[in-house]
Amino acid sequence: MHTAKIGGPLAALPGPSGEPVSCNVFGDVAFEYAGDPNAIQPHLSNAILQATGNVLAAKLRANQVAIPTLSASLPHFVPEIVAACGAQGFGVQITQLQLQIVVPQAAPPPQPMVMPPTPMQSAAASLGQAAADHLDPRNYEYEAKINVGGFKIKASTDGGLDTQGLKNQVKDKAKSTVIWWAAGCLIVGLVFLGLAGLGGYIYWEAQKGMSASSGTGPAKAATWDGKGEFSCGGNDNVKLEGITASLSSGTAVKASGNCKLALVNCNITAPNGIDASANASVEVKGGSVTSTGLAAKAGAAARITFSGTKVTGKTQASGTAKITGI
Repeated sequence: MHTAKIGGPLAALPGPSGEPVSCNVFGDVAFEYAGDPNAIQPHLSNAILQATGNVLAAKLRANQVAIPTLSASLPHFVPEIVAACGAQGFGVQITQLQLQIVVPQAAPPPQPMVMPPTPMQSAAASLGQAAADHLDPRNYEYEAKINVGGFKIKASTDGGLDTQGLKNQVKDKAKSTVIWWAAGCLIVGLVFLGLAGLGGYIYWEAQKGMSASSGTGPAKAATWDGKGEFSCGGNDNVKLEGITASLSSGTAVKASGNCKLALVNCNITAPNGIDASANASVEVKGGSVTSTGLAAKAGAAARITFSGTKVTGKTQASGTAKITGI
């Protein structure tokens, strides 16, 4: 087997408009030949170039291929080129043929001559561009300010949404809310403390009033000459001690209202000794009560209590009143 390089210009090929197009073909051929390969090589090369031109011209005329696509289409036409070259007629057997074609690039179309604009055209173009720029909304900045829920939201076409300003407003709003809540809690606390103090004062005064009205607390020492009647009433809380009384008529001691009376070591002599009424309370410790009539008389809800006292005379209790200790 022998190899040889082939190459050269093809006969003019028909162009798209019938104009002749000159192309060059080159490649490699492998063949078998019984004689001298160097002697047959020029004849084989010319036959292949001629067959290539004939096949491509026929394809172009039949619109089966175009000048710009010859390079890509040429390998597909190799079997036809081998058959058309008639190599077997002069004792050559082609075993392989590789061809490439060089197609000249088409010249670019002529560019029309552009004349520079006249001063009038330049001025008109400048005014037109200025008007277009003036009407183009992209050349202007638009701002929007809206109030949503107490927040002032700002936005513009250039800067977009003012997120930093919105963040600052949120922080200020939160601080203000915290301050108001703290102030409110402080005021409520002060009001609560004031009400608690007022309630305590009222309770204290009420307890004092109740103590006064009920006669609780230490009894106050009272004076009595023992010659006339001794009486107490209202919310009196009194004490008589070591008194010797002697009356020829009437009642020696009278207690009414809420009076609380203590008789300690007192010796009383009278037609009627002790008369307690209403809600009075008389406590007698020691001493003596001597009467020709009633030594002790209790009415309504009064109470008379004797403790270690010598009682001479009758006693009388009515209603829910009680006389004890005799």
